[in-house]
Amino acid sequence: MRIGMFINYFTPSKGGMETSVINLSNGLRAAGHEVFIFAPDYPDWEEKEENIFRYKSFSFTYDDYLYVIPVPMVSKMEDTVRSLNLDVIHSHQPFSLGWEATKFSRKLDIPIVLTYHIKYEDYSHYVFLIPKKISQKIIRWIVNHNCRKCDALIAPSGAIKKLLFEQGIKKSVHIIPSGINIDQFAKDAGTRDSIRNKYDIKENEVFLITASRVVPEKNIDFLVRAFAIIRNTRKDVRLMIVGEGSFRDELDVLVKELELEDSVIFTGLLDKEEMIAHYQASDIFVFASLTETQGLVAVEAMAAGLPVVAVKASGIEDMIKSGQDGILTDNVEDNFATNTIKLIEDGALRKKMSASARVNAREFCIAPWVDKVVGLYNEIIQKKKNE
Repeated sequence: MRIGMFINYFTPSKGGMETSVINLSNGLRAAGHEVFIFAPDYPDWEEKEENIFRYKSFSFTYDDYLYVIPVPMVSKMEDTVRSLNLDVIHSHQPFSLGWEATKFSRKLDIPIVLTYHIKYEDYSHYVFLIPKKISQKIIRWIVNHNCRKCDALIAPSGAIKKLLFEQGIKKSVHIIPSGINIDQFAKDAGTRDSIRNKYDIKENEVFLITASRVVPEKNIDFLVRAFAIIRNTRKDVRLMIVGEGSFRDELDVLVKELELEDSVIFTGLLDKEEMIAHYQASDIFVFASLTETQGLVAVEAMAAGLPVVAVKASGIEDMIKSGQDGILTDNVEDNFATNTIKLIEDGALRKKMSASARVNAREFCIAPWVDKVVGLYNEIIQKKKNE
């Protein structure tokens, strides 16, 4: 099968969506399929892989974060897409290159599926100069309009399928959680001591870690305030925040206001091998984002043997079996802190949840995920032939 994927963010960007597309494309290739990826170009990026086609883009930096916007109208990809004789198109966003994906689907009569990676309305604050309520309505209309042009939709969790139904999108929505390379995260990196020594983490200290883009919608300020409550009870706890983004300066100020400079560590971005090593050097993964469609980063941490304490929200609640491999809490700092302290103080419970986390993470292996996606591809291809 020949598959064309369209995505607005890709390497060298390192977000969850990009990781999902990389994992899926690698899994499809391993299963014998051909994958062609259409993505924006990045400043000074040298392409290292085959079958990746870059759209001309413009870029800008805002609060030290690089944003890249593809410009389809100047890239003229139609001849390239035609020459590939694609069997199916897989769109990963309803904007920009998502429009390109649906355009080629209709023009070339190729079936198309869209994965709903993001709760787009939660990002309305990035639309400048337009009131939030109006920008949310505009985003909802654009997203729904694009979704209705697709032959099928993939929801990474039951919560997202419910959200789509509530928005009036009820045609052919399939719940297919994304997968990760479980073995990559489960294999002992052998660097626990060196990582902890690097940050002067004592063996008896409990090391909390979170990882995400450092932006307001990830609710990291909530984590910092909850951590301040934890520190009032336990001084033998440290918090590491992995990632970078526009909210970093605000978090620095908050950490200083709460007098947590000696116990909160910012690492910036880490590559995959470094991320695995940092997971395995930690004891508990903490997460407070309210905007996830799935929360793959929590699955990565579980595969590395970390129990999870997370705010119960759409997406993440389908990943965590609360009481078994982690604890889901209210979106209340005291409640989050209390449950985290419970896990900090009960080493036996932490060990038990760690073992369960490793086992439960295997539900998200790449191969079964790929099989389900290919099954959906075949379904919409056959449906198109029968029309």
